[in-house]
Amino acid sequence: MTMTSYACGVMAILMASLAMGCSSSESSSPTSAGSSGDSGTGPEKLSLAFASNCARCHGTTATGQDPYPSLPGTLTLAEFTATVRAGRKLMPSFTTKQISDADISSDYYWMTSKR
Repeated sequence: MTMTSYACGVMAILMASLAMGCSSSESSSPTSAGSSGDSGTGPEKLSLAFASNCARCHGTTATGQDPYPSLPGTLTLAEFTATVRAGRKLMPSFTTKQISDADISSDYYWMTSKR
């Protein structure tokens, strides 16, 4: 077997493996806060937006780490959303492209009822 035919065979196997992973019936795409569909039980975890934008300061379960507070504290959903959008002290502001309103609401629900 020549090196070229070996490389082509390896590439074919890799491409087939990738194609099989992409055609899975179970979606692996990010969803809003681990949403649970119509079950009414709420999200099972914080959103991927939280993980990528907030967790490094507020912790992976939003319990805070000095000097960053536990979330949402005593804030209402409206106040929490306003703080995410405007920023506060060391916290930058986040646009709807960075963290959707649906993710904020879902994360707020998780933080106030699941933790």
